[in-house]
Amino acid sequence: MRSVTVRIAAAEFSSTITAIAEWLGANGYEPTRYRYNHSEDAVLVTVDFSAAVAADAFATHFSGVIPQLGSPDSRRQLTT
Repeated sequence: MRSVTVRIAAAEFSSTITAIAEWLGANGYEPTRYRYNHSEDAVLVTVDFSAAVAADAFATHFSGVIPQLGSPDSRRQLTT
């Protein structure tokens, strides 16, 4: 399973979540789980995919980060 974390400005949360849902449906990708964490003026959305190709495509389209084993926690990178 691969996780992708996307940082969304609080003011853009609703429209971005709608765009994510539309993109997932249009591309036929089915995430296995969603998680949300608030961070000051933004929301960190982590989406888990069973297929690496789906995670890579999602990360590319929504400027997300895929944590790599042995690397620093990507959530810290997204909030700086």
